[in-house]
Amino acid sequence: MSEGPEVKIVADKISSSMLGKKIEDIIFKNLNIDIKNKIIGSTLKEIKTFGKNIVIKFSSGIYLRNHMMMWGKWRLYDRHKYDKGLAIPPNRAKWKRNPLLLKNVKDVREDSRVRLTIITKETVLIEFNGPILQFSIDNPLEKEPIKSLGPDCLSEIFNIDEAKMRLHTKQQLLISEALLDQKIISGIGNKYKSEILFICKISPFKQISQLEPTEENILLEGIPKLLRYGYKNSGRTRHLLENEKSSWNTRHWVFRRTGKECWICKSVIKSEKTLTNRATFWCPNCQQ
Repeated sequence: MSEGPEVKIVADKISSSMLGKKIEDIIFKNLNIDIKNKIIGSTLKEIKTFGKNIVIKFSSGIYLRNHMMMWGKWRLYDRHKYDKGLAIPPNRAKWKRNPLLLKNVKDVREDSRVRLTIITKETVLIEFNGPILQFSIDNPLEKEPIKSLGPDCLSEIFNIDEAKMRLHTKQQLLISEALLDQKIISGIGNKYKSEILFICKISPFKQISQLEPTEENILLEGIPKLLRYGYKNSGRTRHLLENEKSSWNTRHWVFRRTGKECWICKSVIKSEKTLTNRATFWCPNCQQ
């Protein structure tokens, strides 16, 4: 699941391992030869994120934009293990495994999910299942589709006035749907949508036009706070209580907790999959 905080966490990991390192080879099926020659021999100069997008800049002036959507992922490998066939790819979900193969591939070089491989002397960076991998000589942050996105939840200064203005252009939209519209606010996905609305005590089935001014202010102030918390805490949106064990159930307030007790009022958490395009999780008591 690639939401703003998780995307930024991935970008940080790539930056810490690859920044400044010389590119010895790059493997990408549809890469223009001229661009490939400009990348080989250059270094990875800068990595930035905007919303759910990762933008990598090479020292030669070439850019790479990646959007992982729902299934893309990046992994870093030791070059020695990669060359020896000892770099193991991430496991496939059981329901996605080829029934004819049954077993996961043990050598990442043979994994059919690999879309991009960037090789340095010490490290190999691999992108799996990448639906969007675009190379260019222009900065993707300054052109479409990023240019039209709403304010980034994780930017140093979240532009509340801009976010409010964009919200007001969608008056009849459910707030749970509006939060997923990247042209209103960028970086929020299905998990943070449900968690934000719970924290702000707002019903996910309210239209934007039905929000009270105080609710709107609480919402717009709460959005960057929760996403920054998720970024700093590896995707967790709820703090652990004293002596509480970390588990999937204790990571979040309502997300994927259908049928479990609300942490605040003990009501049963519900989920909705018909009124909203994506599954919505909420507490019917706290979010009236």
